[in-house]
Amino acid sequence: MRHHSNKTPSPLDRIEGALRLRASLFGAFRREDETNAYRLLNAEGDDAGGFLADAYAGHVVVNVLSEQALDEAPALEAALVTALHPDGVVRKLRYKSTERGRVSGSVVAGAVPPGPIRVLHAGMPFEVDLLDGFHTGLFTDMRDEHTRMRRLARGRRVLNTFAYTGAFSVAAALGGATSVTSVDVVAKVLERAKRNFELSGIDPSAHHFARMDVLEYLALAKRRRWSFDAIVLDPPTFAVFKGGRWSAKAQYPRLLELAIDVLAPDGLLWAAANTESTTPERFERQIADAFRSARRSAKVLAAGGLPGDYPTPAEDPGARYLKVYVLLA
Repeated sequence: MRHHSNKTPSPLDRIEGALRLRASLFGAFRREDETNAYRLLNAEGDDAGGFLADAYAGHVVVNVLSEQALDEAPALEAALVTALHPDGVVRKLRYKSTERGRVSGSVVAGAVPPGPIRVLHAGMPFEVDLLDGFHTGLFTDMRDEHTRMRRLARGRRVLNTFAYTGAFSVAAALGGATSVTSVDVVAKVLERAKRNFELSGIDPSAHHFARMDVLEYLALAKRRRWSFDAIVLDPPTFAVFKGGRWSAKAQYPRLLELAIDVLAPDGLLWAAANTESTTPERFERQIADAFRSARRSAKVLAAGGLPGDYPTPAEDPGARYLKVYVLLA
């Protein structure tokens, strides 16, 4: 007869359980041939409520989500060191951001990351900075879509809006896009996008970078009768920038309208929403309404979401915040 223990699993038990899943997806922690940037612990999805932890080429970033979780952080970080022997562990207090949304990182074990480091993401190299702010420069939850873009980009003119550091742009260029245009309002991230092009051996001057508000750029493209064979809409939920602000809740319908206006016939549209407050049903209605208003028919080629290293509890649909639709129109 089997006896089931009610003993609460230790931090090391939880980490070893999470690592078994990641080993099936990515192999060893330091493996260099395909992917070494991924989610190690995804809060309740890995029985690690209050924490997110990410691997970056032998380093670990632990995000503490609440003040209550902070007391447990040293034990969890020690277990990560025991299980993985990382080069270093960075702790970020996600609940303690500044007025500008900044979060500073502190090294709590091992070595300080030597400035920006190079990681592999579905076989593509990217630069990440583990200490500088809320985000590192790479959204690993979009790995499957970056791979899809690389597979479908050949021969297409690609527009990547809210381009950030250019992951979709690099994937498109590597996939054989005839041209890639990356638009973002922040100059610093566009410079990092250019460096990411160079990491893949791509001359950034062969492509286009526009520091502009995305809605203004799309309006300009419509006036000048530019068109694109593939357009990526992967905006933040909310952002404040010099001269304006962005709210997905308020402005996504307008974003869809403008993007459809410059999408060439038989073009592909990536539409992504990164928020728990938007249900898949609501997002699908927004997309359908936009195409209906434009008097264009569209077909859903793929519906994506969080990859396997971002498990979530089945009883918590809201935790599956990422919704992605790829449409042919």
